Amino acid sequence: MSEVLVGEATTNSAKGSVAKVKIDDYICTLAVEQNQFGDTLPIIPTTARTERNKILYQLKIKAKLTRQSDGSAVSGYKFSIKSNRTSDRVESKGQTNAQGEVTFTLVTRESGELTLDTSTAGITLSPFPIKIQEAWYESPFLITVYNVCDESDFSGQLVEGRGLDEKHKDDFLYGAAGVAMQGTGRTTERKYVRLNNSPGGWQKNKKGSPERLANPSAAEFAYANGIHGKYDDLKENYSIAVDKVIIPKKAKVEIEGLGERVADDSGGAIDLYHIDNFLGTGKAVVKAWLKGGINGTKRRVKYLGASK
Repeated sequence: MSEVLVGEATTNSAKGSVAKVKIDDYICTLAVEQNQFGDTLPIIPTTARTERNKILYQLKIKAKLTRQSDGSAVSGYKFSIKSNRTSDRVESKGQTNAQGEVTFTLVTRESGELTLDTSTAGITLSPFPIKIQEAWYESPFLITVYNVCDESDFSGQLVEGRGLDEKHKDDFLYGAAGVAMQGTGRTTERKYVRLNNSPGGWQKNKKGSPERLANPSAAEFAYANGIHGKYDDLKENYSIAVDKVIIPKKAKVEIEGLGERVADDSGGAIDLYHIDNFLGTGKAVVKAWLKGGINGTKRRVKYLGASK
């Protein structure tokens, strides 16, 4: 930082008439760097996990340092940048290069507006506003689907079910493709049936796969007013099942090739970067989906924020 003398100096005055004015030596300019997806949104790192239902944002910011006097680049200089929010961190990659540039990384779990400034003396930096909300997941997601069964797709004989006041098809209630496995199904009367408990495990076929409940008389069912996910009621081609350590529960995301979805559900088979898209009811919706070319592929996913 330079000192400039202003006014006339006198020798017969204790106070004199010389004022010292501080002028910053360097000027800093900031710009958000383009990410791997071709825009300037933050990235959610592959190794990041949610905390308190919040994702981890990382935003790359390029700083350039020039001299106030002639605009030349300032190389080999290390300085700091800070956010006006105490919950944010701004990490440096080191000192400026030959072009006077250095990259900083804003790290935060808080969405919303913030302002960046410098805490290093001798540098002028105009407050730099940033708004955080949407972000790209660095890693793609495996896309699969699930549905609930429809009694019209089954052919078993009508049987009693504990907790139900009507008879329903045996394989619909107790088979490995029915309510016993999927947890919920729709009856021929378009009512929903859910499984409350299923003690006793499975009878298995020659290949070792589940075929039918081993103790069907112990299974208990109930009628339901809809299809319930872990976090909310399910809506076809809108609700998804996620691993909540990667996508927060009830978060809204945009999936490449599918559009917007909401994390209304979870499942034991959904681990890390895996999304299960809820299709609705019956075999027909699955058959139509399989023609689309998305099932089993990996897709880019954008985090849009908490759903309302």
